[in-house]
Amino acid sequence: MNYNGFLFQSEDIRAMPVRKRSPGKSLASILAAADNGLQALFAHAHRLQTLNRILRGALGEPLGPHVSLCNIRTDTAIVTADSPVWLTQLRYQAPTVLHILQSQPGLESLRKVRFKAQPAREPAGPTSPPRRASLSPSGAETLGSAAEGIQDPELAEALRRLALNGSTKA
Repeated sequence: MNYNGFLFQSEDIRAMPVRKRSPGKSLASILAAADNGLQALFAHAHRLQTLNRILRGALGEPLGPHVSLCNIRTDTAIVTADSPVWLTQLRYQAPTVLHILQSQPGLESLRKVRFKAQPAREPAGPTSPPRRASLSPSGAETLGSAAEGIQDPELAEALRRLALNGSTKA
């Protein structure tokens, strides 16, 4: 038997020991380990989620659902809007956004808010099927009369078929 360029006898393969995989650690146990270095990242992400809910709720309708708190670095919060239109509205609310965030524990030293447009990522939904082209009765008549004046028999026949299809649909 030839396997990736190596020649084996069938009994050689049966004699090979099968090594069982060790179950290893589950993803949850790896992530829960205190020494993995990810704890700070998870804590930061959880805090951002909480602050994002607070900010959206405080801004209310119609602006709140279009806003996301993306990150906080030292004294700057980065807030995005899902379109340039909402970004403009958000910039008018800059003092309010800063006040809302500064009122949260641990963010008293926040001094700036940067705004960016970041369109929401939505999965592409099903699209409607393309519309089939249709031929009006007058178009079918024009094609039929054009076919009569064409010297090329194949082209004339193709135009007649098109004209026939258009006239039967009307």
